[in-house]
Amino acid sequence: MWRVAFALCRVAIVLTLAAGLAAPQGAQSTANEPFIECGSAELVRAVPELAGIQFDPKQDRLDALLQATGENLESTFANFTGISAAEEIHEMRFADNLVGASRVERFRYIAQILHDATQGSMREYRTEPGSKAPVEFAEQRNFLVLEHFIGLLSYLLPGYREQSFFRYVGRIVTGGQDSFVVAFAQRRDGTGMPGYISSPDGRSPLLQGLVWIDAAANRILRLRLDLLDHTDGFPLDTLTTDISLAPVNFRSIQTVFLLPSQVTVHARYAAGDLHTVHRYSDYRLAGADDESNAGLPTLAAGSAEDKWELLAKGIALVDDGKSGDAIVPLREALRLHPEMAYARYYLAVALHATSDYSGAEAELREALKLLPDSGPIHNLLGVLLFRRGDMQGSVAEFRRSTDLQPKDAVARSNLGQILEKLGDVKGAIEAYRTAAVLAPNDAKLRAKYERAERASNTPPVPAVEATIKVDVRQVLVPVIVTGDDGHHATGLIQSDFKVFENGVEQKISGFSVENIGADGGSAALRTSEPNTVTERTTPKNAPQRTYLICIDTLHAAFENQVHVRDALEKLFREEHAGDSRYIVIAVGVTAQLVLDATSDPQAALGAVESKDFEKLFLASKKQSMETDLRMFQGLLEDARNACRSNDPSCGPRKNQLPFQAGTIAASERSENTAFLSQLRSSVQVLSHGNERHTMILISDGFQLVPGTEAYELLEAYFPDLSGGFHTVDRMQDDFQSILRLAANSNIPIYTIDARGLYTPEFLKASAGRSVMTLSRSAQEAGDVLHEIAAATGGTAFQGSNDILMGLERAFADGREYYTLAYVPSNSNADGKFHAISVQVRNRNMAVRAKRGYWAKSN
Repeated sequence: MWRVAFALCRVAIVLTLAAGLAAPQGAQSTANEPFIECGSAELVRAVPELAGIQFDPKQDRLDALLQATGENLESTFANFTGISAAEEIHEMRFADNLVGASRVERFRYIAQILHDATQGSMREYRTEPGSKAPVEFAEQRNFLVLEHFIGLLSYLLPGYREQSFFRYVGRIVTGGQDSFVVAFAQRRDGTGMPGYISSPDGRSPLLQGLVWIDAAANRILRLRLDLLDHTDGFPLDTLTTDISLAPVNFRSIQTVFLLPSQVTVHARYAAGDLHTVHRYSDYRLAGADDESNAGLPTLAAGSAEDKWELLAKGIALVDDGKSGDAIVPLREALRLHPEMAYARYYLAVALHATSDYSGAEAELREALKLLPDSGPIHNLLGVLLFRRGDMQGSVAEFRRSTDLQPKDAVARSNLGQILEKLGDVKGAIEAYRTAAVLAPNDAKLRAKYERAERASNTPPVPAVEATIKVDVRQVLVPVIVTGDDGHHATGLIQSDFKVFENGVEQKISGFSVENIGADGGSAALRTSEPNTVTERTTPKNAPQRTYLICIDTLHAAFENQVHVRDALEKLFREEHAGDSRYIVIAVGVTAQLVLDATSDPQAALGAVESKDFEKLFLASKKQSMETDLRMFQGLLEDARNACRSNDPSCGPRKNQLPFQAGTIAASERSENTAFLSQLRSSVQVLSHGNERHTMILISDGFQLVPGTEAYELLEAYFPDLSGGFHTVDRMQDDFQSILRLAANSNIPIYTIDARGLYTPEFLKASAGRSVMTLSRSAQEAGDVLHEIAAATGGTAFQGSNDILMGLERAFADGREYYTLAYVPSNSNADGKFHAISVQVRNRNMAVRAKRGYWAKSN
């Protein structure tokens, strides 16, 4: 280990870095084009928050803006007195070996003017709560600690202005705040600069930055500083300090000071990333503890977790064994920063732990594009490939992992296990031996090594000729037939049915009838000969069907809980024990097992009546989604009013709207991706075994095109913004995988729209088109439920407040149905969708069956 202590003039940093680790491919660099020379596209790529800015190439506003801001700042420093604030620092470290660390510390942050106030000479330091002594940070800290955030505003003071180049960038409205944005960069011949950086060898990397200036008051709202270039001997590749400021009113001295409300600092070094978030509150005059000397911020400080905090939160949840809960913060971190390899790896870990193996593999392959030489990523990918039967691919990943991390016992052990399964006993022994040496106290590793050694001394088993198996592909089609009165049609025989695949009639090779009421009974099995009937008796109390009730808690309105609960209570009170099993699962961004498989209706009733059931709907995002839309519609109203009145803020407000709609869409996509993944896992639970399975999805409906409402509202208010910002991106792959699994596994999905008789116009809009937009969106959410039911052979119940009726019909259909079997005349297992239609002799009867299946390709 080697220690580096370096100073940013008044910005002090002490950290410890690991030697000998090279930066990964794709690591950030400071060799980017300076902000003052960037075109609009390059600047937005570097600083995405500028996406809604109204760029202005003219510089005629710059001098007056700098003069007014500098004079305002000079006056502030001249009147500045000692100030303290409560400071919470969230410190995080993420190493490229995918090991992270995180902690939170609390201090009092104190700022005092020294010497010539007009030059911004200021002392800033920290004390422990309740202490007056400055905190001395140890060099073995391993985290990044900065200070002097108020003093860094000195860049805009008149006395320092000649030391930098400045450029007026444009005007932007952020969070309702209208501001001008100015870029700056240190001159290479500059000396005596605030924020001047010294590396251990005395050389000095230059700084650049962006400043957001209140358009009305000419005061600084935000300051961002970045390294402009890299200097040999300086330990950081990148360093970004982002300071958000808020006016704080001290009534006791009738003065308003501009003080930090939140500061984020991020650094990239040779072996990973360092990130700290500083949050400030409880502002007071220095040395005064009574409430009369407290300062009141006039703007609320932001409290939302940033992408790195979300990553740290996800890692902590994974480490605590709460992988299901970790998925949401990790997906949100990736929405904010898609190229965050750490988040992709830990999301893969969480998905693997929750049995979403395909999702985990996809995340790992994306992570490898960012960190191709990561041993842990290759190791976990090897585990997933082994799970899906790709033995050779798994061996390759484990070998790559052991090459990259030769001292990792887990990767060696994994390699040994798969080599042993492939019959490479010698290779397995060598892998186990090395793993046992690396982890001498691991008894399981030692046992594996000894077992492999014993196996190597066993005489080989004589080879036997492999038996070739011929698989005749038979398609089973459960069919529900009802008469004009809606009751199930009984007494039908095989000759009453015709089945077609892709329009071609198929020969029915098998036919069975299920007709067991809730009180049990018998099932008649008919062979391919229509007049030959064999009785099949059902053992008493042997469950013959499983009902999985899946409650969508992501999209559900909280007020619908009482109706869903009442219906389930009535259903289970009417059920008789013996012939059915019941499972209840709540599905949101994670899944929660409400009721494990049981054939006891009383146990099911107890689960529904429990306090835990009441808490399920607290996970709903529907209210927050509607709140986001209300806020977005408010921004649309403000922008339209500004444009109608020729307000100068019209352009900036309007230009920001597509970005804000995109933010809503990205959030919806992240949550729906997790929801669909959990829904598919619920279907997977039922796909094993030969008994009849029925799934019932109770939901308020949902969109498969994220951001539909937001983009259509945007078009309703500003038709000229309808093109170029949004394309229809239906989540078809995620959705179809559910339909495919359910159809091929003969699992009908019955859907119940929990909204009942609803009025979708939850927003009051002055534009009629916006009301139409929301009404259409509500209808489309219900259409998705219809699509699920139709594709799988279930029924969609919508437009009725009688949820119990839908539940009873789904249960009844699971007990009275016909099953047709046929071997397709087209035996091409091409992986494509094969449409199925069923007809009965009596055309007045209604027939329901799955729409088709996907032929499994070999």
